[in-house]
Amino acid sequence: MSIQAILFVHHANDMYGADIGLLHSIKSLDRNKYYPIVVLPSDMPPPGMLSSELDRLGVEYHVAPLGILRRKYLSPRTIIPLAVELVKGIAYVRSTARKRGVALVYINTIVTVSGAIGGRLAGVPVLWHIREILSMPRPIRWALHKALGLCASRIVCISSAVRDSLLKEAPSLASKSMVLYNAVSAAPSNGLAQSVPLREELGVPQGAPLVGMVGRITHWKGQEILAEAAGLVVQNHPDVHFVAVGSYFADESHYLHKLQSLIGSLGLNGRFHLADYRSNVTDVYRALDVFVLPSRKPEPFGRVTVEAMTQGRAVIATNHGGSCELIQEGVTGMLVPPSDPTSLVKAIELLLADRALRERMGQAAAKYAHENFALPRYQDRMREVIDHLAGCPPEVNAYS
Repeated sequence: MSIQAILFVHHANDMYGADIGLLHSIKSLDRNKYYPIVVLPSDMPPPGMLSSELDRLGVEYHVAPLGILRRKYLSPRTIIPLAVELVKGIAYVRSTARKRGVALVYINTIVTVSGAIGGRLAGVPVLWHIREILSMPRPIRWALHKALGLCASRIVCISSAVRDSLLKEAPSLASKSMVLYNAVSAAPSNGLAQSVPLREELGVPQGAPLVGMVGRITHWKGQEILAEAAGLVVQNHPDVHFVAVGSYFADESHYLHKLQSLIGSLGLNGRFHLADYRSNVTDVYRALDVFVLPSRKPEPFGRVTVEAMTQGRAVIATNHGGSCELIQEGVTGMLVPPSDPTSLVKAIELLLADRALRERMGQAAAKYAHENFALPRYQDRMREVIDHLAGCPPEVNAYS
């Protein structure tokens, strides 16, 4: 039996939610049956965190122009160069799929549309993994939904919130779409024992409560909402510290500067800490007493919420999008209205004041996360989907 190649087309070279999800899908492959080939975009060239991990895993990857539909390219000044890159990406994927005789083209995220069109033109089944709730202009959403209908053999959505958003505008996609929750591979925590290194690094005194979040520093993630809430919390709890962990897009440094200014204006310097991205994010969760994800816009899933849950942390998130599917209100965590610092303050203060409640929620959260978002379950389901789509492929020489 010959090994069949699968072409993975991805939009980034980072190590955030979609990148981790891609790695989980690649690792789910039976390598006695499938050989992964990854295509990364040339506007985010190596070295990068994802390509470094692919190197470590021995996974073949290539860099090519893909015409990724990033917001910064969707302007009158950049639309023509974007269209040129899009055409190049379609041609590259079509040519590669045919040359390597791939059994399946796997598209990771909805904005990687060139890979889907290229796979379709190559006559190869296309698995399109959707990880977004779209907030782009309506004409672009219409075009993407049309591309999904024309190109995708199967659509995998990372939450019911994502699928519902998709079907609201494109109900005809119901028959080819499904929900497969992201997996979390972090080892479960044995309890509320705290990680000391991060606290020492930030200068948080021993025994001081620490409330924090993890995620890119960008407007919709809500770091400013957490800072505004922190300004209110410290008035009644002067010993509490806060931390926001994550990097920012190179062209969005203004969000970081705005956040830094807000922290200063609220008198939170030395109390609200900013920490860059770190690979061992488990230590972050284990350093926290309360985890918060105050997203302004609906989270498609909320991987960091589940990661915090696996570590036995009570979590607070905004009550829209995928977060509502992850959290059982009052049992594994709390849900608050988006862009509402006052409601967030009440939830934080409730958990800080009641250690028994935090422990009870944290234990329930860890159990729920283990039962519903374990990596083996995801891998089994993904293997089923891939085996079905690649069931009758052409003969392959994956290593040519």
